[in-house]
Amino acid sequence: MLVVFVIPSYLTYKRTGINPFRFNKEESAINYVGKAYKILAACAFVLIVINAFFPSVIQYLTPIEVLETEYLCWIGFGLLHLSFIVIFIAQRNMGNQWRIGIDDRNKTNLVTKGLFSWSRNPVFLGVILVFLGLFLIIPNVATAIILVSGYLIIQIQVRLEEEFLSTQLGKEYHQYKKNVKRWLL
Repeated sequence: MLVVFVIPSYLTYKRTGINPFRFNKEESAINYVGKAYKILAACAFVLIVINAFFPSVIQYLTPIEVLETEYLCWIGFGLLHLSFIVIFIAQRNMGNQWRIGIDDRNKTNLVTKGLFSWSRNPVFLGVILVFLGLFLIIPNVATAIILVSGYLIIQIQVRLEEEFLSTQLGKEYHQYKKNVKRWLL
């Protein structure tokens, strides 16, 4: 979290003077999504700590035993590492345009290079891979809920951002949307 969210956000702030964390306390759909992210991240962190330091407690989280294989666990670790690489590269591609949430106060430019030439949402794609990797490493009902909830929340945020970008950037965004898929496929 420190490497893929906190440090890049701090560096963006130092370069631009703009706080990239755009969620606030206002009652809006995007801020609700931000709160949900915080809750999911906290739950994921707690599950990782429990798994690492109190593994006997995991049995009370309804393990999905059929998925508890070394093979799937290694796939999960691979997805986690891939996700951090994808998020890191996508943030570098965004440069000073990096934001968490919707920035309706500062003009941002549309990023279409690098990973953004393959997917309109590579950072979110990386986050989905984080949730999937965690589920494969610790397959239980709690991580399944985090995976499904995270996926749904990301779908909502992506659509809110698309609506915002359509309004702010008009034809430029519509052309980009025609040429590049939301995810990869």
